[in-house]
Amino acid sequence: MLEYFSDDDSADEPDKGDLDETLQRYRESHLTGNWQQGLPSAEALENIVHFCLETQKFEDALTFARMWREAAPYSADAWHKIGIALGSLQRWTEAIEAYDKAMELDPVEIEIMVNRGIALEQLGRLDEALEMIEAALTSEPENSDALYTKAMILEKNEQYEAAIKIFRYLSRQESYSRDSLFELAFCYENIEQFDEAIALYDKVIDLDPYESNAWFNKGVILGKKGAHRHAVDCYDMATMIKPDFVNAFYNLGNTFASLGKLHESIEAYTEAHRVDPTDVPVMHNLASSLEERGSFADAIEMFTKALERETNHLPSLYGRGTCYDALEKFAEAVADYEAALVIDPIQADVWYAKADALYNLGNAADSIEAYKKALAMQPDDVECWFDFGSTLLENGDMLEALQAFTETVRLAPEWPEGYFATAKALCAAGQPLTAIPYLRSAFELDPKKVAEFDQEFPAIAGPLGMEYLRDMLNRNPESGAE
Repeated sequence: MLEYFSDDDSADEPDKGDLDETLQRYRESHLTGNWQQGLPSAEALENIVHFCLETQKFEDALTFARMWREAAPYSADAWHKIGIALGSLQRWTEAIEAYDKAMELDPVEIEIMVNRGIALEQLGRLDEALEMIEAALTSEPENSDALYTKAMILEKNEQYEAAIKIFRYLSRQESYSRDSLFELAFCYENIEQFDEAIALYDKVIDLDPYESNAWFNKGVILGKKGAHRHAVDCYDMATMIKPDFVNAFYNLGNTFASLGKLHESIEAYTEAHRVDPTDVPVMHNLASSLEERGSFADAIEMFTKALERETNHLPSLYGRGTCYDALEKFAEAVADYEAALVIDPIQADVWYAKADALYNLGNAADSIEAYKKALAMQPDDVECWFDFGSTLLENGDMLEALQAFTETVRLAPEWPEGYFATAKALCAAGQPLTAIPYLRSAFELDPKKVAEFDQEFPAIAGPLGMEYLRDMLNRNPESGAE
């Protein structure tokens, strides 16, 4: 236990005209352990703790509140201020312990009850928090701090209508107007009453045109409404007010991407990356935009940076793999796809991409197995069925190829490639007559297929087969084969 004493109590009083100087003197004395006039009295410490809390010097507040507790171990207020300082430092569990001590000494003090409820709410212990707040409201039904905390608990419990009633009441009180307007807007957003939410953010902006979070949140809602160009204006304003607003730059990049403005999206993501070089979603989206622009090497570099921060970031492994694919570095692509599938083996798109890369490496057998995996998870993927069938056909598996192309035609009856590929498989299987209806369908859907037929089918059907096919097709002038 520290020993507190003073020859002259008046000397312990902080100089109210210059509390900053007093605080600096207390800091130095605390660090050195050299209190020239003895340790401050409980009253002097109380004054300096209040000053520290008011000026948001929370570490100092905690230090001197603990000294105050040593000087006055039965002071509920000292324990209470320790809790407030800990809460202000986001040390909520320790704050609750301090509030419990304070309540043991003063079980009916409403402010302690409310602050304990706030700490419980911050820790997600919502039932306990609500019980504590209701107890405070029983004694003081109009306590604004308790009402605001109750509304926050209701909001977190997704009881938005009930929360809205309280926030509306509090929004008419000057001390809670701005915060309540923010939370009201959030509640309306969650019940998809977007116009009401936007109107509330506009009220906040009217009160403070330089409130960056209000501009940002308004942009989010406008994006949900599909008003992307107006959302861009909001994000621009947010970043002008707060140049290190990484989320605003990130959302700006996403919005430009949705508008098809690739160059602008890359610029926005680049700014977000400048502000926070460690943000993985930012790096991933920047890399994806670079890939879309065709800057595959730059995209690979950025995907790699993301993976250095988060080695199991599956989207970046997949994205880097597709860039390697585009650069025809198929072995590297397969390595990334396999790493992604170790993380999550039920990603159909990754199995499909791996199948294509294996095919490009000349590994037809493993490619076919990968296509099967992809189709088992995503059986309506027309292009996957087509590529699977084409690989089977090249591998000489005629029957399975025909089955794959049949699925292609079934899923995409207006796509000429399915009919054309089925005709190829039938001719390769020695069934040219059966191929005729498929060729006619392909030509009807795309007359340019006639030229492809003349170029590709001789190697499949041979001279006699081509003569037979042309003869059969010419019997129906409307086939388009004349």
